[in-house]
Formats: sequence, structure tokens, C-alpha cells
Amino acid sequence: MIEPQLFKLRVRYVKEGRLRYLAHLEVLRTVERIVRRAGLPYAVTQGFSPHMRAGFSSALPVGTGSTCEWFDLVLTDYIPADHALAALADAAPADLKPVEAGYIDMRSDALTAAITRVAYELAMQPTGACTREELQASLDKVIQEGSLSYRRGAKTKTLDIAGTLVSYTLSEADGSWLLALDTRISNEGAMRPELLLAAADALCAQPGQEPELAIGPQHYTCVAQVRICRVAQWCELKDGTLVSPLARA
Repeated sequence: MIEPQLFKLRVRYVKEGRLRYLAHLEVLRTVERIVRRAGLPYAVTQGFSPHMRAGFSSALPVGTGSTCEWFDLVLTDYIPADHALAALADAAPADLKPVEAGYIDMRSDALTAAITRVAYELAMQPTGACTREELQASLDKVIQEGSLSYRRGAKTKTLDIAGTLVSYTLSEADGSWLLALDTRISNEGAMRPELLLAAADALCAQPGQEPELAIGPQHYTCVAQVRICRVAQWCELKDGTLVSPLARA
């Protein structure tokens, strides 16, 4: 029996505006509806409960935006990438709009395995409770500790700062602060930017006190109107070069 030819389309999309507050499973369901609305000939899995053959990059914390989310979609027919992208864009809400697409080898690694570096930007408006230099000093202290404990429901977990943070900068422009993070991601863990900032903010506001951190909405003292965005996801080659998930495939 001849196996049907399949085609894997890799798509980059944004997660912005109010849709930043969609949970990961809601994003997956929404993207599946977009694909159906676009009329693309998607493949389905075999077995008792067939579903769309699609794979996604790692989940974002609720409330975190992104300019660089990815999904892989297996098609049963070849549709020119620019045509498929246009159909998806027409079917998608603006805050979840596909912006780039291309075909990759069917044997390419899944996105969660291929992507190993992630960059974030945290745009902040200071409250006046501390200076940028004081927040910088608190960040330095938190990062030097190498890890953070936090609660997820009833469980206590650990954020491995030493293993996930590559570099960071805290800059100031026009009265606003910008924290840029270059991080690693793997099956061993990933950075939680909101927890890193919350720990530094708590230390800056109440020096010497151990911050009580938990997953969920964060309440900051030194900064307000914090907007977190994932601005890049890369695949890292053996020589350390960072490339797009499309280029790596």
C-alpha cells in the first residue's frame, strides 16, 4: 500500500491584546478553528479519537504576549505557503494572527524539542518606590542565588535561574524601564519572567525578607503596568549560532 504524501507547514503567529489571557489549551483550540475556517486540507491522526495533526511551541504563562509563537500543521495536499498563510490570516482574529509560514521536512524535530532559546521583554512603568539602580541590585542578588521557590497550587516548585537564564539587561528610556531576558528552555525547565521580576521587586521593596511567590497574577510594588512579551524563539546550532525554527528545519 502506498502511503499518501504529507506536507508539514510551520507557522509563526502573534498572541497580543486581550488574547494574551487565553490559556494554552484555549489557544490550541482556537488555532484548530482557524485552520478549519481557512479551509486547509489538514491531516488527522489515526485511532479511536482522530484529531488534527498539529504541534505547538511551549506554553506561555497566561497574560504574557508574544510576537513569535509557532505551530506545525500537517497537510494532505500541497498549498503554496504564501496562499496558506493568507488563508490562515483571513480566518484568524488580529490578536492571534499568523505572520510567517513555510514548509519543513516531515521528519523535522517537534517544536518543543527544536526550540532551545527564548527571549523576553518586560516593559515597566516605575511607581517611584525604588530607583532603577535599586531594582538592578535586587535582580543581581536574586540571580546570584541561582534558584527561586514558588507555589503552584498546593505544590512547592523551584525555578532554576542558573540553568535557564543566559543574560539580561535592565535599561531606562523616556521614564520607562525595560528588562530583556535571554533564556534557555528544555524538558528540564524554562524561565518564568514574572516570577523573576516579582522576586526582585519584593526584595527591593522589603530588603531581607524572603518573597512568597506563586503562579498567578503578580502584585508589584516598585513597578506598575508590567507588560511581558516573548519576542524571539530560536534553535541553537552546535556552534552556538541561533537560527529561526524555519531556518533550522
